[in-house]
This record gives sequence, structure tokens and C-alpha cells, in this order.
Amino acid sequence: MKSHEVRQKFIDYFAQHGHQPVPSSRLIPEGDPTLLFTNAGMNQFKNVFVGLEQRPYTRAVSAQKCVRAGGKHNDLENVGHTARHHTFFEMLGNFSFGDYFKKESIHFGWELITKVYGIDKDRLYVSVFQDDDEAADIWHKQEGVSKDRIYRFGEKDNFWRMGDAGPCGPCSEIFYDLGPDVPGDPKENVMGGNGDRFMEIWNHVFMQFEEDGKGGRVKLPRPSVDTGAGLERMTAVLQGKLSNYDTDLFQDLIQVAARLSKQEYVASLKGLPRDAAMAQDRVNVAMRVLADHARATGFLIADGVLPSNEGRGYVLRRIMRRAIRYGRQLSEDQSILPAVVAQVIEKMGGFYGELKQQRTLIERTVVDEEKRFLSTLDTGTQVLTQEMSRLASGGTLPGEVLFKLYDTYGFPVDLTRLMAQEKGHAIDELGFERLLKQAKEKARASWKGKNISGDQAFLVQYTQQLQRQNGDTKFTGYETSQETQVKLQALSDGRKDVTELHNDQTGVIITDKTCFYAESGGQVGDKGVIRSPSGEAEVLDTTKLNGTFLHHVRVTDGVIRLTDPVQLVVNSFERRNTANNHSATHLMHSALRQVLGTHVQQAGSLVEADRLRFDFTHNQPLTVAETEEIENLVNAEIGKGVQVHSEVMTHKAALDRGAMALFGEKYGDEVRVIQMGEFSMELCGGTHVSNTAQIRFFKIVSESGVSAGVRRIEAITGEKAAEYLNALSREALQARAQAGITLNWQKYLEGEGGRLPDVIASAQDNAKVLQREIQSLKGKNVDVDSLVSSATAFSVAGVNGRFVFADIPMDDRKVLSDLSDRLQDKLKDAVIVIVGQGDTTHPLIVSVSKSLTPKLNAGKILGEVAAALGGKGGGRPDFAQGAVPSRNELDQARQKVLAVIGH
Repeated sequence: MKSHEVRQKFIDYFAQHGHQPVPSSRLIPEGDPTLLFTNAGMNQFKNVFVGLEQRPYTRAVSAQKCVRAGGKHNDLENVGHTARHHTFFEMLGNFSFGDYFKKESIHFGWELITKVYGIDKDRLYVSVFQDDDEAADIWHKQEGVSKDRIYRFGEKDNFWRMGDAGPCGPCSEIFYDLGPDVPGDPKENVMGGNGDRFMEIWNHVFMQFEEDGKGGRVKLPRPSVDTGAGLERMTAVLQGKLSNYDTDLFQDLIQVAARLSKQEYVASLKGLPRDAAMAQDRVNVAMRVLADHARATGFLIADGVLPSNEGRGYVLRRIMRRAIRYGRQLSEDQSILPAVVAQVIEKMGGFYGELKQQRTLIERTVVDEEKRFLSTLDTGTQVLTQEMSRLASGGTLPGEVLFKLYDTYGFPVDLTRLMAQEKGHAIDELGFERLLKQAKEKARASWKGKNISGDQAFLVQYTQQLQRQNGDTKFTGYETSQETQVKLQALSDGRKDVTELHNDQTGVIITDKTCFYAESGGQVGDKGVIRSPSGEAEVLDTTKLNGTFLHHVRVTDGVIRLTDPVQLVVNSFERRNTANNHSATHLMHSALRQVLGTHVQQAGSLVEADRLRFDFTHNQPLTVAETEEIENLVNAEIGKGVQVHSEVMTHKAALDRGAMALFGEKYGDEVRVIQMGEFSMELCGGTHVSNTAQIRFFKIVSESGVSAGVRRIEAITGEKAAEYLNALSREALQARAQAGITLNWQKYLEGEGGRLPDVIASAQDNAKVLQREIQSLKGKNVDVDSLVSSATAFSVAGVNGRFVFADIPMDDRKVLSDLSDRLQDKLKDAVIVIVGQGDTTHPLIVSVSKSLTPKLNAGKILGEVAAALGGKGGGRPDFAQGAVPSRNELDQARQKVLAVIGH
């Protein structure tokens, strides 16, 4: 049975039994800051289970995309080395929201496995929680499972909790006996042991209690069911494989890597000599890693995660670079990861349409990230190899080296750990983390952050309770920026309930309604003040959790009491400027798609009072002409004074009308559509101007790359844009006056008259000429005779020569090359190594007299010097050149050359 059939039979079976098929949610959890990635089928139903959300069905079935890499759930290090560890996997699950319970869940599971899938009952075992007599009786009396196949385990294995507080309950697992051929300790290859013989294939969680986090537990009025069966494991069972990687889910991908690398994947290493088995295992591991990581890469990018150095993007970058490095081990001249990812799209795009919809973005991102990493991989590997050569056997790489590899060469620390382990070394991760923390603190030192108190985990739980009691906070901010006689629902210091917040105390205020916009969709939360009869508080930020708006405040006067009515006042100046920037963002998004193409999609945004920042998918920098065209299109719409309309409608109606839904966003059944004439129509919940003329003016101030395939624009509007243009104008007028250029604005706009860039370019050319003359004079002033007298004599294969290692503080390669020629003329039979000095990199030149080239090669000598100094280069047998980032190890480099020439 093929894997796609396993998945479809699962969904079809439960659909036939009254379950609503629900598409997989994104890998980026919606509204759950406690999770880095979606890691279980129940994640998208969490609010249904806790009573915060109602759905039009009480039974559901899904095939859920999951990732476990980074944070608490992290399988990355084991991937490729075991039969069942993965970064990406699919979780098949059926769910009951207060509908059926244990009897039906167990029956469904047993019938599907034994009758629909046809798995041999004699190879199946089940486990229950040690006190769950009910489940044990159902397995035995209802399904006929003999008591000797029903095992009772404790809380560690068979009791599930959503968190410290909330729904919980016993669980029952179904195990499959893979048979006696499974390797391992026979004492561990038993039910309940740590061996691999008995594999859990389906877990049924029975949510029948609710815990209060303080030791109290009560029965839920409507018990529910959450089950999870890993598609990879179920497919391995149905295809008779001991390893998930031997199923069609992975073999189609592994064979792409095998074909490109011209190496073979061998599933069983039995019978191979020890050395051959170890070599083949290294190949197998590399191919398994590529197959697994290609799946994670394709799905994460399709769901809106892009490689970066922060958060989810950094986890993706670690996964990709780990795969790229394993690909390089298989083949030094073939690009493997992009081809394997393309196969993922072909194989899985039928069921997961987002893969094919985002094919261009996925493929461009993978190719760009591979190019980016390979450009530093070889140099970084040389640096790492050099550092490891200094360690004793089993030594530890210092944190400073780890940080240098991370910061300079883009090596994720787990990749450095892997490469060090391959050579028998450990790494100082604590030292690395300390340096990384220092770097981040230094970067943040000049940033004035929001002073927000509160423990996130507490606030998540706290808002869940409030939402159950009071429902969602009513938002009135589209109509007004002030509210009077507002009722306080809760006060918190961020870690517990309080009844009062006093002067200079920070905390959270929750009201029944609010005109403060809560941070979402890239728009920052509103600021302002909250006043009561007894005090006043500054609102530093507004956020939203579980439908509840949180006003993060500092009390500036008196005391805020829970019993007081309050007045809410939004900072109207900041709200107005934020609205300018948000509406301009919509106009710019549309302009980008018109100028660059419809492949442009939003990849992130920030809208605040001072500026807007917009990340978008595009694989090359904007030209000056493109930037100007985008600005002109946006400013033309601003100048037209177009009315901005907002309308709430169904999601389908909005899409049918042509509204743009942002890539990766989750939308409800009803959506708000913002339309600006015929130019822009997007789904958006943010605040906007009522007429485009209110924006006044739009100006792009920067455009840069933030990651592979993603560009970033920063822009300003309104008063900020006017201030910026006036400042540029003053500066340009001052520069023209200093350059002696008279400005005629009409001729200037027509491209006539003296232009400042021309004057500057001419001055730069003159400066370059003078600089070359200075460098040439410096070169002539080098004491060649002194260098000749310091030459070291050597003999190689009966030929005598002399060696000069010169440290020259200049970076003009022509001057350094001429100096090398002058030394060769003086010495005749010589090896010359010259290290220059530049700003960021330093030139390196090696020349070998033709009489010596049969025995000595300039390119190989340069390679030794470059390796010692962390650089690279190449050239002919008689002349080679390169560049190095460091001059700290010049003596070591000289010793390496002496070793090569046999001194």
C-alpha cells in the first residue's frame, strides 16, 4: 500500500463515520505563542478542546503537517542516524469534541487497523493507564484483545496533559511488533522497554479531567478524544519495512540524491566488512538527512518561514545548512538539496497544494540559500579544521571559535558540533551562548524597547480563563479613538491577578471593550492613556491573546482600581501616522506586483508611526528605475485622493471579488476588505486612512536583502517624508555650493547643467589616480635589497633556491606583483610569498621561479598560506594570488611554506 493510500484510507474511514475532514493547519501555530512549530494534530483544535472556540461539527479527522526541530521538541540531532526520527512528519488523527468517548475511539482504531489496513492482530499490543480499568475492559471485552496483550503503564507513558493546568486524561496506545530481526538488546526489545522492536503506531488520548494547576482535578462535563497516528510509522508497517526511510515516503527522495551523487543507498549493511559497512553507513546517513530535511524545507517555506538568523527562520536555516553540508559530503560538484526539494513538491504537492502554489518561492529560496552557504562553507571548514588541529585528542573547541564560525561563516552551532564530533572533539556551547547573548545585547543597546511586564505562559492561561468567562473583547477602534465609562474586567501585574495597580507599577489592564488596536498583521499596538477617578496609566503597548485585548501599562499617577470605571484615549497622532503607513503599505504592495511581477508576495511587515517595513519575495535588488516607478505609482494614487472603503464579507466572497489574501495568514469565515479604488484591494484588519490624500507623500528610504529570495523595503510617509526630503535638499544645496555648481531647477529636471554625482565621480577618479601614484611610490620605496639579504636558502631535489616571506602594508595588487617580479629578478631561483594589508581582507601573492616549478607549485604553496590565514586563492604553477581575512598567524604561515620547500 502506497503512502498516499494510507493517508487517504484513514481520512475516508473517519469521514464515513461522521467525521468532518479538516485540512492541515500551517506549520506556524496561529495564536499560540507557546509553540515554535505545529507539532501535533490537536494544535489547531486546542481552543475547541478548552471551550474557547465553537465549530459546526463535533467530530473531525485530519492529516496534519508537523515539525519537531528547535525548542522543547527537537529531533534534529538524531535525524538520519535512527529509523524513525524526523524533523517533518505527518500526524493522522481523529477527534471528538464532547461527542463519542473511549468505546467508540477504541473501536474505530481497532477496526481501521485490523480490517481496513489488514494488519495482523497477532502482531498488535495495547497499553492503558495503570488505573484505567474502563479502557482495559473495552479492549478486552469489546474488541477481544487478550489480557496478556494489554499492558498498564504509569503517568510517564500513558497520561497526557495540555499544560500545568487545563484538560488532561489517560491515553491508550497501539503497538506493532516488528519482529525478532530488530537489532538491539533483547532485554530492552520488550513491551515497555527502550528497544525498537515494539513500535507505537497510534495514541488515543481521553480528555476526561481538568486540572487547576494547584493539585485539584475535576471531571469534564463533556469528555473528548484526541488521537494521533504517525503516517511514516503506519506506512512502514503496511509496507513491511523496519525503517521509515525504506518506505516510498523517503525512497523517491533518496534515489534523487543517489542518482546525482552516483552513489548507492543500501538499506541493509548485513554481511558487509566492517570498513565497508562504516563507509556505506555514512552515505546512508547523508541521504536520509537530505530526504528528511528536504521535506521540512519545502513545507516550512510553503507555510511562510524563510531562512534567517532569528526564531523559526533560524531553525529552517539550520535544517537547510545541515542538509547542504551532507550533500557536499556526497558530491563536491553536484547541487543535491534543490533537486530533492523539487521531488518533495512533485511527490506531495497533490495532497498539499501549497507546495505547488509556492513552487517558485521554494525553489528560489533553496538555490539562493545553498549559494549563500557554499560561498563560506569551504573557508569556514578550513578555519574549523585548523582550529581542531590544535586540539589534543578529545579536546573541546572554545566558544570563541564557535561564535566566529557562526558570525563570520554562517555555521549553525549544531553543524559545528556535528563536524567536531566526527573528529572526536566536543564544543563549548556555554561559551558560545554567552558570546551570542553579548552580541545580541550589544545590538539592542541603542534600541529603546517597550517596557512590558508579564510572564507569557501566565498570560496565555489567564486570558483563556477570562475568555471563557467574558467572551472576546469588543473592539471599537475603527469608529473612535476614545471610550468613556469602560468597565474593567481584570488587572494583573503580569504574573498574577491583582485588584489595584499603584503609581510607577507596570501591569496589564483588561476591559470589556476597547478602542486600542492590538498588535497584529504587522501593525503595532496602539499607545495612549487610561484614566480612572483615582489614577492614570500610560498604555505602552496593546496586544491580543485568545480574543482578549491586553493593555500593557505603567501607572503614572495615583492608583487604578478594579472597581473603577475608566476612560480610554488612544494617542491620535501616532494612530494617524500608523494609518498613513498602513495604507501606504497596501499601495506599495500593489505597485511592487505591477512593476516586478505577480510572484511578489508579502513575507513580513512592520507598520508603526514612524515608518513602514515590508519584506517581499524577490530574488534580486531593485534597480533605481524600479524604485522610482514604484514610488511614482504610489504617489499618483495618493495624489488622486481616492476614498478608502472597508467592508466585512465572507472569505469566499472577498476572494471572488479579487481581494488579495496575504500568503500564510489565517482567515476566519468573515473577513474585512480594504479597497483603494481600482488600485488595491486586500484582506486586512488594521487601521487605515479614509482617503489616500491623507498620506500626503510616500518615499522609499532603503532596500536590502534579508534572506535568500527575500528583499526588504523601508519607507516613510506624511510629515516624516517631508522632513526627510527637506533634509536631503539642504544637504544637496550645501554640497553644490561647495562644488561651485549653480542650480537651475528647470534645467536640472531636464537633465542639463552641472550634476553633483558627475562632480563627485570626477573627484573620486582623481583620488584613485593619486592613490595609485602613492602606492607606486611606496612600492618603489620598499627596501628590496633588505628583503633579498633576509632570504632563506633551501634545496629541493638537488636544485638550490632562496625563499622570501614579505609582510608589506599596502593592498595594491599591481604594486605587490611588481615587487614580486623585482625580487625574482634579483634572486633568480626563488619562492616569493607577499602578504599585503587591506581594510577587511588582505592580498596574498606567491611566485615561483620557472626553474623550480617542476618541483614546487605556486598554487599549492598559496593554499598552505591561505589555510593558515583563513583565506583562499589559486593560480598557475609559477604565480598565484588570493585573499585572507586575518594576518594574525603570519609566522605559522611562513613555517608551513618552509615545510613545503623542504627547509
